[in-house]
Amino acid sequence: MFRSPPGIRLRVAALIGILVIPGACVFAADVAKIDQAVERAKKYLLSQSKSSAAGSLACYSLIKSGIDKEHPDIQRCVQEVVGKCRGTGYVPGSHYNYEAGVDAMLLEAADREKYKPQLEMIAQFLIGRQRPHGAWYYQVELGGGDFGDTSITQYAILGLWAAARADVEIPIETWERAGKWLLMTQRRDGGFGYHPADPRLGGGNDVLPTMTVAGTGSLLVIRHVLFRDTAFDEGLRPEAAAPVSSKKFGVLERLVDDKEKKAKAKAKANATMSAAAFDKAIKEGMNWTGDHFAEPAALASYGNYYFYGVERMGALLDVEKIKTHDWYNEGADELLRRQLNDGSWTDGCGSAPATALTILFLTKATSSIINRTPKVRAVVIGGGLLVGGRGLPDNLDAIKVKEGEVTKRKIHGSVDGLLTELEKSSGAKVEAAQEAVVEAIQLDNPEQLIGQVDRLKRLAADKRVEVRRTAMWALGRTGNITVAPYLIRGLSDSDESVAREASVGLCILSRRPNGCGLPTDPVEGLADEATDNQRATHLATWQKASTKGWSDWYAKVRPYDERDDRTQLKLKP
Repeated sequence: MFRSPPGIRLRVAALIGILVIPGACVFAADVAKIDQAVERAKKYLLSQSKSSAAGSLACYSLIKSGIDKEHPDIQRCVQEVVGKCRGTGYVPGSHYNYEAGVDAMLLEAADREKYKPQLEMIAQFLIGRQRPHGAWYYQVELGGGDFGDTSITQYAILGLWAAARADVEIPIETWERAGKWLLMTQRRDGGFGYHPADPRLGGGNDVLPTMTVAGTGSLLVIRHVLFRDTAFDEGLRPEAAAPVSSKKFGVLERLVDDKEKKAKAKAKANATMSAAAFDKAIKEGMNWTGDHFAEPAALASYGNYYFYGVERMGALLDVEKIKTHDWYNEGADELLRRQLNDGSWTDGCGSAPATALTILFLTKATSSIINRTPKVRAVVIGGGLLVGGRGLPDNLDAIKVKEGEVTKRKIHGSVDGLLTELEKSSGAKVEAAQEAVVEAIQLDNPEQLIGQVDRLKRLAADKRVEVRRTAMWALGRTGNITVAPYLIRGLSDSDESVAREASVGLCILSRRPNGCGLPTDPVEGLADEATDNQRATHLATWQKASTKGWSDWYAKVRPYDERDDRTQLKLKP
């Protein structure tokens, strides 16, 4: 929780009463009312932006909610953080480790490449302030002892995670020490306390809802970093229809450069903890949270802080329910009921932090960090009956049911034959043919693409989205530089998944994993709950910039017989 040590802690004289807005209650998370609430909250934070109380957390939430990163108030806040990073390293203010964690979150969201040097400084600060037992604490010791603080540790971990997303190297030992401390301090019932091992801090030792979501969420972050490609233990995600996708960059497969492969291999080789140990503790923490979900004790003083921790748990585990609770719908309903007339929220953290934390919950900020997209689920009961046919393709010839599980029929054959199947397919068979093409090229005969270039160029203009998407994926793997113009045209496709595959294809064709200096994903940085207009504007801006960047690249590398130097000449004025 956002508090400073005794002696420098700013205490609020009295908790401001909650003003309930008539008609604000929204059951089942009414999207329109959530959008309205977020917009009002953003206006409130912008009105407070020149106050030091707003700070990095507020600006971070504004970025995650879709405010332009170049907004003057956000840039002013960013530059204040940059100013803390000096020749001698990062120098925080009185909130110390809390401040460092949130400052790192802001810089990574603002521009992870531009501010990587500053993120390295903040990471080194946090690594250096980790206590030998693995946790983080206040700047000064309380009562002559240092026993760790679950809340401060949570924000230190969030700051290190932000730095890691900017490719700042965080030692495996840092993550593991933090993980071991969390496993050691978790109570037998699955809950977490504030200062878990210090009997002299009284009530801080009690199991608290806020600290349980903080501790469990921290375990999930560390597990995500150390064991990202390891499936959760069976039973931990009972509602999930499929494992978390690794297709972060492209729809058809994930682009992984050599640096990331080496980092993953190093993490796996050096890890001394098991994913199973994390899963057991996470399950116990989730069960405790589900048994005490949104109880008065969770909402009395730090309700907004609590719900942001809940959002992180739900997003990282990729579940819609925590035990029997629909965490997002129930949380949104409660939060909208508590919004004040000026658009803000308040709890023990203060109005600006509480409002920022609520925006992060309502916009599902963690989901946007890990690039998770909503799944379409087939609801299976009994011996293969599907409720209402949800999740089924229109053409049932494309599926089969085995032991109650619905799967797609496999298509086999040469790349040439599979492309023929793709050309003539319709309905659900298009997707099956698409997957078969990808699998054949990846595993069987990638060299067969060499003779398919002209055909793939034609398919790149097909009316069917799945066909165009497959064509972009394959063109990028032909190794033929002359296909670049087709991929560049694909960047402007009306379907963002096609544009994404064209972008990834150009990265592979050019052997430039970082592309042309722009995000590989056309919707990177877009808030999870962005409106249709915001999404369209964001996509159009990305398409224009990407097209120019890749066109400039191709002009330099295209074959000599395609060059016409007359087009490069400028007429004299």
